[in-house]
Amino acid sequence: MIQSGLHPTAQQVAANVQTLEAHSGQLESHQVQLSAQKENIENNQKNIAAHKQQIAANLKDIDENTQRFSALGEYDVKHQATVNFTVGSSKIPAKDQIELRELANSATRLKGYIIEVTGYADETGNAAMNTKLSEERAKAVVTYLMQKGEVPVRHIVAPGAMGEYGAAASNETEAGRSENRRVEVKVLVNKGIAGG
Repeated sequence: MIQSGLHPTAQQVAANVQTLEAHSGQLESHQVQLSAQKENIENNQKNIAAHKQQIAANLKDIDENTQRFSALGEYDVKHQATVNFTVGSSKIPAKDQIELRELANSATRLKGYIIEVTGYADETGNAAMNTKLSEERAKAVVTYLMQKGEVPVRHIVAPGAMGEYGAAASNETEAGRSENRRVEVKVLVNKGIAGG
C-alpha cells in the first residue's frame, strides 16, 4: 500500500522534473531572445542618436533656406530710369531710348535680375483714358527693352498701369504734369538669389 501510494508521487515528481526541465529550456530560450532584444535596443539607440544628428543638420539647412527664401521678397534696385512722354503719346523720346539701351545693357550683365516697368499719366483727360495711356506707355517701354535692349521677356515683370495715381509732382502746373507723364523702369536683383 505504501508502495502504491508512492508510485503516483513518483510519477508526479517525474512530471514536475519534466516540467522544470521544459521551463528551464524555455528560460534559456527567453534569455537568448532577451539578449537579442537588448542588442536590437542598443542598435535602435545608436540609430536614434544618428537620426538626431541628421535631424539637427536638416533643421540647420531648413533654417538657412528659410532665411534665404525670406529674402526672396526683398530686392535691391541696381539701376533705374524714367521715360517722360508728351501729352497723349506713348512714343519714347530719342534721349530716353539711349538711356533705356544703357539700362538694358547694364541689367543683362547681372545675375538673377528682373525689370519692373510701371506707366503713369497726368490728370489731363478722364481716368479710364489715362489708365489705358499709362498701360500703352509701359508696354512701349517693355517692347523697346525686348527688341532694342535684347532683354529676354522672362526677365520683365508684367507692366503696371497706374493711370493718374502715383503722381510724382503736382498736376496743377505744366512742369508737374510733364513729370507725371512717365514710365519708371527699375532693374531689381533679388537679395536671396544674389546671396545678399
